[in-house]
Amino acid sequence: MDERLPNMAERRLSSAERRAQLVGIARDVIATEGTDALTLAYLASRAGISKPVVYDHFSSRSALLLSLYQDFDERHLADLHAAIAHTPPDLRQRVEAIASAHVACVVSQGVELSGVVAALAGTPALEKARRESERRYVDICRQALRSADRAADLSEEAAIAFLGAADALGHAAARDTISPELARSTITTVLFSLVNASG
Repeated sequence: MDERLPNMAERRLSSAERRAQLVGIARDVIATEGTDALTLAYLASRAGISKPVVYDHFSSRSALLLSLYQDFDERHLADLHAAIAHTPPDLRQRVEAIASAHVACVVSQGVELSGVVAALAGTPALEKARRESERRYVDICRQALRSADRAADLSEEAAIAFLGAADALGHAAARDTISPELARSTITTVLFSLVNASG
């Protein structure tokens, strides 16, 4: 009976739970020690598990970093959905909700995300993930705007301009170059003008 206790303890976390735990620890390492400190061996040490367990979830450091990017993206989209769901179908309020959700997410995680993106720069996997992320993000925004005003929409070029401005302003707020309030109000102005121009 006693011999089986260690195995039972190891099985306490499901595969999905273990992966989520490792991603959380990896994010903490980046936030406190920087991206360069994050290796699979160090992650295993911080998690108190053997290296093979980490390799079961991430085949390489790049795979781990890509998972961190995808984790950020999922939380970003979830925050955007939640912000829109709690906003009346009014065009101006929807635009403000999108701007607020964007800045809040980037300010809370933008510094760590920048390190992840820099470490993955130039990799095809990151470029693919970025394109898919931007497409999903713009689709959610378009749906939110149309549900408030059927004529409201973002053209392809307007969507590119919005994403560029929102990311730049969000990261400026994360670095304390500008205030989050100024970032939100500027993104709101930019997005509202682009919606009006394309609608």
